This record gives sequence, structure tokens and C-alpha cells, in this order.
Amino acid sequence: MYRTERRAFLIGGGLILIGYSATLSVAHNLWLPEAIPAGFANTLPTLLFGAAAYWIIVRFVAGQSTTVQAVAHLLVGTAFAVLTYWLLLVMLGVLDGVSATQFEVRPFASRAMAWQLLQNVTTYGVVALFAYRPRQRGEAAPVAEGSPPRNPLSRYFIRSGDEILPVDVDAIVSITGADDYAEVATATGRHLARMTLAKFEQTLDPARFARVHRSRIVNLQRVTLAEPAGDGRLLLHLSNGERIVTSRAGAAALRERVL
Repeated sequence: MYRTERRAFLIGGGLILIGYSATLSVAHNLWLPEAIPAGFANTLPTLLFGAAAYWIIVRFVAGQSTTVQAVAHLLVGTAFAVLTYWLLLVMLGVLDGVSATQFEVRPFASRAMAWQLLQNVTTYGVVALFAYRPRQRGEAAPVAEGSPPRNPLSRYFIRSGDEILPVDVDAIVSITGADDYAEVATATGRHLARMTLAKFEQTLDPARFARVHRSRIVNLQRVTLAEPAGDGRLLLHLSNGERIVTSRAGAAALRERVL
């Protein structure tokens, strides 16, 4: 999970904790600090299984056929709702129990259980929405294939000690996302560029460069071989000896270029 995503989960978790605690405080006529433990018991399952669901969607679900995605969301969403509800009951039991090893798990009344499960399904929908977003905050949308950027990047400069050196875009073999920077591999070495992967994608010619993975762009002129890697992916052999496994979506985009 990228730094921005971790930050979003932490901020979201804090807001959920505050929201639950404030709601429980009002509902049960408690001081806010008294409601925080129960608020935490509601928040932790949501964050824990929400992060797991997000990873599963991004890693295994996105990019599949519509039928596969529908079945996957049914299974993952059901598991998320049930497991979140189960862990909530366990944590509430621990809060009300004698100790962390002596407690009783009691299910909610039928109406409360139905409401909790509905809330969990809704939360899963929000998690899935974020997992399918086309770009991270501050990133530009990818340029459509066949529509070169208005001013395609042909050269940029990097700092090497006290010197500033030019790098020709044609020399790039691959680009790897590294938070607010990008690690660029050329035929002669590697360097960091103060440019996000999305910014590179926005300024490079899409006829010559392709984003084959969430965190990888390759120069198609530097691909020496592409072979099946299983599960709908491709293994790319690059001219500098690198080998990169594409995502399913990246593999599908490359296959569309086959004449």
C-alpha cells in the first residue's frame, strides 16, 4: 500500500473513531472519553478488514471480466460484512468481560444485527470505490493510447553532485513509482527523478511507453521479449536485463497492441 493510501486509511480511521465515539457518547449519555473504548471496538474491525478488502480488490479483482468481478465482490463483500461484525462482537465482549481471556460474546438483537451488517456492506462499497479510483490524489489521468501529449517529454535534467546532467527519454528502459519520486532505469544505470509516476505517464508518448503495472512504466522499444507469466499476466524481458511482471490490466493493454 502506497504512503498516500496508508495516510488516507489513518486519517479515515481517526474520523471513524471520532464519529463512533461521539455517536455512542450521545446515545448512551456518556462523556466522550468514556465512549472511546467502544468507539475503538467499532473502528478497528472496519479498518482491519477494510485494508484487507482493498488489497484483495486491487491485487486480484480489478482488471478481471465483469462476471468474475461481480462474483468476487459478492464473496469478498460478504466476508467483510460477516468478519467485521464478528470481530466487533468479540471486542465488545472483551470490553464488558472480566479479563481479556474471560468474556462472553453476545450477538446483537435481530434489528441491530441487520443494521450492523447493512452498515458493513455500505462500508465495503466505499472501500471498493476507492480501490477502483483511476488515480491517486494529485495524479493526472492517463493519456489515452494514440493521443500523444501536447508537449511530449524528450529530455529532462537530474542532479549528480554539483552537476546537472541531461537524460534523453529515448534512453529510459523502465520507470518505477517511488512516492513523490520515480526511479528511472536506463541502459547505463539508475537515478531518481523528482517527478511522480503519473506525471511521467502524462508527459510521455503513449505510443512508445506503456504503464504495465500500478507502479511501472516501460519503454516498449526496450522490450526484448514478452512471455506468459500465468494468471493473465506477462513477464517482460527488457534490454538492460530487467524482468518485470505486468498486472492483468497491463498485460491486456499490451496484448491489444499485437498486430
